[in-house]
Amino acid sequence: MRKETIIIITTVLALVATGILMVYSSSAALSDSVGKLYRQLTFVGIGMFAMGFTIRFDYHRLRDKGIFRLIVFISLLLLGLVLMPGFGKTVDGAQRWLNLAGFQFQPSEFAKFGLILLLAVKISNNREHAHEFFRGFLPPILIALFFSGLVVLQRDIGIPMLMMATAFVMVIVAGARWLWVGLCLAPMIVAASSLIIYFPHRMQRMVAFIDPWAYRDSAGWHLIQSLSAFAQGSWMGRGAGAGEQKLGYLPAADTDFIFAVIGEEFGLLGTMIVLGLFALLIFNGLRVAANAQDFFGTMLAVGIVTAIGLQAIFIMAVTIGLLPTKGLPLPFISYGGTALIVFMAMTGVLVNVGVQAFDPNKTPKHRRRVAVPA
Repeated sequence: MRKETIIIITTVLALVATGILMVYSSSAALSDSVGKLYRQLTFVGIGMFAMGFTIRFDYHRLRDKGIFRLIVFISLLLLGLVLMPGFGKTVDGAQRWLNLAGFQFQPSEFAKFGLILLLAVKISNNREHAHEFFRGFLPPILIALFFSGLVVLQRDIGIPMLMMATAFVMVIVAGARWLWVGLCLAPMIVAASSLIIYFPHRMQRMVAFIDPWAYRDSAGWHLIQSLSAFAQGSWMGRGAGAGEQKLGYLPAADTDFIFAVIGEEFGLLGTMIVLGLFALLIFNGLRVAANAQDFFGTMLAVGIVTAIGLQAIFIMAVTIGLLPTKGLPLPFISYGGTALIVFMAMTGVLVNVGVQAFDPNKTPKHRRRVAVPA
């Protein structure tokens, strides 16, 4: 799978380079635009180190009890600390950030990998029971619900939904029946609807999603300005750095709505290139999953590709009005450290699975284990 792993690395680096350019462009109106660029470059440097490390780290070792239990324990510990006074930091009414030793980060991003790893271990260990409801299907879903519940307590429903979606994809690939998925989805949809209805700010976003122009001065402002950015970008865009929506009109231009800035400055052509890069990453990631050396590698790859792909699709859909507004970073592109570093580290794990995967162009008798570089 040498070709696939090279494509994955190249695609991710192209997305990261796009992110550096767009973070600088979208924050040009800010007094600290250069400082923000330097911080993003620092995050990229750390992410490159993390990706390089996980590329060379044999993914089979992640299955060792000591390693995967430590990662899961740290994930849950950090999620719990966010809810404790003195540790968690509230931003825009949501307590999702953690301050430790002067560093601020979002534990729910790290918990994504912790959940994927735990599910990959549990599903691969119980592969022979994948077709059973109580022994194969229910345990991974309960694990995902526990992780998601801790994030919901932080007043976030975007990441929990992505966590649950990733878990469902993994159990479906493992062989779970669609009937069980449907039976579990029904109460979850009811629960998610309740979390929206009983919180006014979320309900307002849903109403504004249906008719943003009726709420143009409040909840609909984000979407209207985002659509305006795409409209002004037209086919070829206004040019790098020439966008106007980022000049105080489009909120969160360097994070949640950075895809709209790409649309304004590089037009439909630029957005299609970014969409094509994500499609290329997902396609080759799925090829790695299909040819992984073992079922554990398949589950890891499926979980990582699903987490990255679903979040990218979700954010791009939000910016063009296909889904209600929700604050999440566009993988590899949006400003921020936690998500970028975690996504790059997960990409390294995916590449390592690919390095050791079987070559589909060779007959089974020629298949052999590919040594991981020392």
